[in-house]
Amino acid sequence: MAPAGEPLTALPTRGQAWLSTAVIFVLTSIALADRMAISMLIGPIKAEFGLGDFKASLLIGLAFTLFYVLFLLPIGMAADRFSRRRVLAICLAVWSAATIACGFAAGFVSLFLARMIVGAGEAAIGPCSHGIIGDSFPRHALAKPLAVQGIGFQVGPAIGVAAAGAILAGGASGAFAGWPLLGELAPWRVAFVLIGLPGLLALMLIPLLHEPHRVRAAPDVGTSGEFWPFLRGNALLMTLIFVSAGVSAISLGVVTGWVPAYLQRTLGVSPMAAGAAMGSILLAAAILGQGLYSIIVDWFAGRGALDAPIRVGLLPIALSIPLGWLAFGARDTASFYPLLFVFLLCITPFNALNNTLAQQVAPPALRSRISAVMIFAISIIGFAGGPALVGWLSEYVVGEGRLGLAMQIVATSALALNLVLVIATRGPLLRFMSAQQAADQRKS
Repeated sequence: MAPAGEPLTALPTRGQAWLSTAVIFVLTSIALADRMAISMLIGPIKAEFGLGDFKASLLIGLAFTLFYVLFLLPIGMAADRFSRRRVLAICLAVWSAATIACGFAAGFVSLFLARMIVGAGEAAIGPCSHGIIGDSFPRHALAKPLAVQGIGFQVGPAIGVAAAGAILAGGASGAFAGWPLLGELAPWRVAFVLIGLPGLLALMLIPLLHEPHRVRAAPDVGTSGEFWPFLRGNALLMTLIFVSAGVSAISLGVVTGWVPAYLQRTLGVSPMAAGAAMGSILLAAAILGQGLYSIIVDWFAGRGALDAPIRVGLLPIALSIPLGWLAFGARDTASFYPLLFVFLLCITPFNALNNTLAQQVAPPALRSRISAVMIFAISIIGFAGGPALVGWLSEYVVGEGRLGLAMQIVATSALALNLVLVIATRGPLLRFMSAQQAADQRKS
């Protein structure tokens, strides 16, 4: 008998499924590199355009998120209805070209607009990739492939900030002098161009993605192919999943949005050293944190634990609260780097937790749309609200000289709230999964 909520589509071979996962990892890493490189470049951008912390935070968060969230649900609907590969290919070309265009922005407004287009294109990465993975693996074995994709969400920023830091340093030493077109650009502009190019090359990987033949079954209770009836019928559970996902992303938004500036302004680290350090720490924490989390979750799920993602996730959520306060209160790199690593080790599993929960409960015909709504919450609450709130507190409340305090307040408050929300999600999740299991037993 298949586990509760088994996909309605024929699964590919194991090799094909993991090949799709590997391609999704690469595309996700490219997307996040394009998205987050600006956090390393914001210093010279502020200097050239004469911006304060609040306007800078809008470029990091709101400019990207504005179109990202507007396009999430339409792209999710297109991905559920048409070819996910084709939708993803079009959007990959759009966001990569827009990232390159950021390097030619004439001022705050044009850079804001280019970042909006980057956001519109990247709205495809979550709904399309989650749908492809969800259609490639049985639901009781989703944690590991979703964690691989989730690792890309940390590897991408690591690559982005490391590459941006290296390009800034190279530009300062005249490494691009004499290059066609790039030789006349400021180093931060060169960074956008060079970081955007790999996405165009990655279009060649799209045909390797699994595209299933979608077989639809007659709808029944809890697995309806209708989007709004499904949300209304499971309102408490889905609300808790969506809100918890958004709140959990605030802490990572604070890290990716402001740690490069914290390293340079508060701890006196050079741009190249800051990019290399943050990139290495993000990469190591993502692989170890999400990898270990997903292995343990699948172990519990394989033994019948219906709440495995939450059961395994509670400890790192609880530990992250004091660790976040300690990390952003550090006053030297000797204490900050190890604290940041352990903190990231606790918060990087959040992405796998959220994605696994969403794909466990989503009917196959709604995978991309459920993912789109969850990513909408993550984007608005976490990656737009988190960095903007830090920027507002820093500029208007605690002062720009106390950036670390603003980061402490925002990150730890969000983590405490997330702990409450995840605990509250467990009961509705168990009831939903039990009902699904009973329905499958009746069918068999």
